[in-house]
Amino acid sequence: MGKRTAQADDLIYVDTLREVFTAPTAASLKDGYPHVEWLPTSPTQHDPFYRLDTPDAALVERRLTVTRAVMKAMKNVDRRAFIVDQHDFSLAAKNAIGFAFRQHVTERHSGLGHRWERVVAVYCLGHWPVGYAGDKLIVV
Repeated sequence: MGKRTAQADDLIYVDTLREVFTAPTAASLKDGYPHVEWLPTSPTQHDPFYRLDTPDAALVERRLTVTRAVMKAMKNVDRRAFIVDQHDFSLAAKNAIGFAFRQHVTERHSGLGHRWERVVAVYCLGHWPVGYAGDKLIVV
């Protein structure tokens, strides 16, 4: 994962996957754990920020193009960074980044807002945004 590159009031940094998934503590999640909503890690999950209609053909094509580019970029990422003990989070991580970029395309195409833009920006800094608590992103 990336280094803490951006100090922002809207980010809760968690240093390791262990602290967020296998042994979370109130301290590691800045007491936000009871309020955490996990970001999607499967292509079939619903968008937690927007209720969306069926996309038109142009949007479907844009989403496919972005998904292919993201998956190509992820192909060479060392999956060992996503393994904690017997837990392998590499597929969840790949699905999550694909979901985020796809929804960002939808968000921009439909003029919905900036929720996914913010998530994608965190990915571009080298972090994995795994969830949110209120207006704060939980970031590894």
